[in-house]
Amino acid sequence: MLARSLACLCVVLGCSGDDGAARRATLPVDSAPDPATRADARDAGSASPDGPAITGVAAAAFAGGPAASGPVGPFSADRVAPFFTTGVAGKAAEAFAREDYKAARPLLTRALAEAKGADVGRLELLAALCDAAAGKWPAAAAGFASARAKLPLLADYLGYREAAALFFARRFPEALARARAVPASSIMGADAELLVGDVLRTQGDAAATAAHYRGYLQRRPAGIRREEATFRLAEALELGSPADHQAAVALLRELVIDSPLGRWGERASERLAKLPAAERAAALTLTGAEELRRGLVLFDAMRNPESEAAFTTALADAALPAPDRCSAAYHRAQSRFKARDRTGAAPMFDEAAALCKTASDVDKEIKSLYQAGRSYAFIGQHETAIARYQAAQGVDRAHSYTDDALLREAEEWDSLNKDADVVRTLSALPDKFPAGDMRAEAMWRLGWRAWRAKKIRDAISWWKKQIEVMPVDDNYWAEGQAQYWIGRAQLALGDKAAALASWETTVRTYPAAYYAMLALNRLREAAPARFAKLVAELSADPPGFDAAAPAFVFKPRAEWASPGFARALEFLRLGLGQPAAAELRLLGLVAPAGKQRVEDPDLAEKLWAMVFLYDRLGDYQNSHWPTRWHVLDYRRSWPVGANRARWLISYPRAYWPLLTQHATANNLPVAMQIAIVREESAFNPQLESYANAIGLTQMINSTATRFAKGTGIVVTREALRDPEKNVTIGSRFLGFLFQEWSRFTLLVPPSYNAGETAVRRMLKARGTWDADEFIEGIVDDQARNYSKRVLGTFFTYTWLYEQTVPEIPNRIPAELLPK
Repeated sequence: MLARSLACLCVVLGCSGDDGAARRATLPVDSAPDPATRADARDAGSASPDGPAITGVAAAAFAGGPAASGPVGPFSADRVAPFFTTGVAGKAAEAFAREDYKAARPLLTRALAEAKGADVGRLELLAALCDAAAGKWPAAAAGFASARAKLPLLADYLGYREAAALFFARRFPEALARARAVPASSIMGADAELLVGDVLRTQGDAAATAAHYRGYLQRRPAGIRREEATFRLAEALELGSPADHQAAVALLRELVIDSPLGRWGERASERLAKLPAAERAAALTLTGAEELRRGLVLFDAMRNPESEAAFTTALADAALPAPDRCSAAYHRAQSRFKARDRTGAAPMFDEAAALCKTASDVDKEIKSLYQAGRSYAFIGQHETAIARYQAAQGVDRAHSYTDDALLREAEEWDSLNKDADVVRTLSALPDKFPAGDMRAEAMWRLGWRAWRAKKIRDAISWWKKQIEVMPVDDNYWAEGQAQYWIGRAQLALGDKAAALASWETTVRTYPAAYYAMLALNRLREAAPARFAKLVAELSADPPGFDAAAPAFVFKPRAEWASPGFARALEFLRLGLGQPAAAELRLLGLVAPAGKQRVEDPDLAEKLWAMVFLYDRLGDYQNSHWPTRWHVLDYRRSWPVGANRARWLISYPRAYWPLLTQHATANNLPVAMQIAIVREESAFNPQLESYANAIGLTQMINSTATRFAKGTGIVVTREALRDPEKNVTIGSRFLGFLFQEWSRFTLLVPPSYNAGETAVRRMLKARGTWDADEFIEGIVDDQARNYSKRVLGTFFTYTWLYEQTVPEIPNRIPAELLPK
């Protein structure tokens, strides 16, 4: 039995992301529709018996929660192996995974005829999900009920599914009883409570409906579909007393403020617009504090003009408290800045800095001064920019922006051709801010200036200082930078042996990074035999490595013996990713906030267990994220032996069939296509950047419109969030860039980021530089570092899945230079 099988003494995991294993799905495979998210003609995410077919799967449950208590137990590789991989059951599971429910259903019937034990309940669950997908609600309800009796571990999940199917079968009393039987603490608890509300609405009891939704909002202040519950509560209250009517208006106002872009906010606005004129005017007039709240929602959604307008209105309210005035001013300036209007943003940041100083908000005061400096720098007011950067440094030396401000100050001295001030400023940074993350960057820039001035020995001295102040640099734009360029400088001085040694050091210290790729290319050019020997060494598993041994060995934890973890594994093995992920979140198996490296070994190990599971779920957005920022020790060794499993998790073949299809169609390396997707969107198809770039390939509207021609795709926000449509367009753009630059790879990432026209301007200014110098010479640090990041990831994918080093010549072909 499962509980007994969890009684071993250690956690042993098999190799994840096996090269030969076909990834059946990119997102969690729980793709059968969730009746609780069925939409009627007006509503999204509300069950209604009269609505059209279901369109999606509801996100389940809460994040966080205390760790489980009880006996410590493990989980092992066999605990995450799929239940059904062979025979007719395997074919059924394969069809289910690709969301071909029509094909899966008869196969499941055949498999059930042969099944025994718990497999009967598991196959019944999958069959019921197929029935639900086909809208066969009575059959689905019966299937979920039968599976529930056989799978007590999953009773809560199955009970909710059964209740939803009964609801759509219009068997409301049964649906109500079954939904109320779902424990509130389970992953389906919130969904079940909302389903209860849907049933109550069908009964026409406004008081009971209002009481239910009021209770839901009180019990679950951060619960799912909170906006819908708020609207439904207001809807029920509208039918009550005058006091209830006023309460309903207040709730609708809350939705207008806190959900201005959502369906429920829109419906609330429509409802308020139907009030009598005087009442309507009062309801739709927001205070400054309310405009600020509304503006922050718009700001986070990257609706820059709308958020700026909201913040401007907030600032017009004389009663707005000083802290709110600071916040409104800062975010108004940021809205203008994100809209790329630096001229307009600069004085706005000045105003924000003054207001935040009055409010004693040190964080926003410093950020306002820093952003003011960036804005003035962009419009060529360098002396003013210097003053703002210096002011930012003087507020609080411990703030994370202060060393960045000093670095930016040096850039302005450089723009004014004040070389002595540049050297003075940059050379002082490590001493002024010994813990600052820009201390190595300052040394790099001094070395780069010396290199461009042909002061080669000075350059080497500064780059050695760069290594001294940060012996191992985890910043993606600088991994191996100093070591590589010391080698370039040594070769320039005629010391080939030293150069080759420096490049080997680069490769060994920073595996599969951008500068390791450059170093390997320089070795291939200068010493082919040495290059071949090194590549063979880097590709070989360590002596004594046992490929059959587990790739991970984790220590015992209480979580591994918990019922929630057992449920997560059961879902995972069934291919139901969303409930599995919900169970893991309920156990607290989530990545830390922010992007700080995790230094606690115990937490790091727990994170590796988490990412292993999310990788097996096919939830690559969550599985790879901690390996970018939190757990980085694997990056100190090349992906061989047991360490290869960690690299494969960090660089998964997410959306692989889709990306391979379009890379082939557009004649470009799939390694570059997936590198773009990983670094642009982190595999999040819903992502929208501050520049309003959207989706997996982060298309902005103008580029998307240009490359959607001939595809039949109408470019909208919604279309660009669809992976198939987004990649269709984005891959056409990427293929165009490979063709535009005659497949000279180094020019593709900066063109993708800044546009091919901008790169032509760069080539006109610096096209005769060596290719590695050209990348370093990109003036905009965002475009420069982006190019390194994508090229490094391109190398990593090429090495991991093709076992090759991409050829990156160090001379830009003359035919690519502007005439």
